[in-house]
Amino acid sequence: MKQIPLNLRPTPQPSFSNFHVSPGNVAAVNMLRARERWSSPVLLLLGPSGSGKTHLGEAWRAKYQGEFLDDAHWLDEVSLFDAYNRALAGESAGLVLASHLPPMDWAVSLPDLRSRLNATPTITLSEHDEATLEPILRELFAQAGRSVGADVVVFILKNTERSVDALRALVHDLDIAAGSTKADLTKSYVSKYLKQRSEDDLLAGPVE
Repeated sequence: MKQIPLNLRPTPQPSFSNFHVSPGNVAAVNMLRARERWSSPVLLLLGPSGSGKTHLGEAWRAKYQGEFLDDAHWLDEVSLFDAYNRALAGESAGLVLASHLPPMDWAVSLPDLRSRLNATPTITLSEHDEATLEPILRELFAQAGRSVGADVVVFILKNTERSVDALRALVHDLDIAAGSTKADLTKSYVSKYLKQRSEDDLLAGPVE
């Protein structure tokens, strides 16, 4: 039986120092790193999936020991309102909410919570462009102890989901798969791996 090596490398904790700053997120990064300059103790972080909301929110929580609520649009309204009130009362170091939806689309029923959300200062993250994703992908491979060529990076970005979470999962899976056969992560290997995974996904689909 083929032995699959375990990936025991620790995942780096989210911090401002290991977040890749780009023109689409520099304003958000600067705002989050300057809690003392906020006009309100609550800040709303908007952006599409994979834009870095979770990373930045966790980095802010680690630095300031405040509260960070990811996917805030899914949260129970009472719990969300309580967190908001703790921040306003100075019982926490502040509150960062993250969502891909603006508050008007949260279907909030509590009038006081709805009005506070609509008045919350908001910063928006843009999707990572290719120029930003390339160094991120290289760093993910470096964290896995892998050195890959530029052709591998370009190929992956053209043929897979372009979000940091998806790229992180792919690098992890490639590292495990290549390690099980002691293969190098070449463009040819990655191409065959993605083709096989796509075929496996099709076979795993529901039968009509």
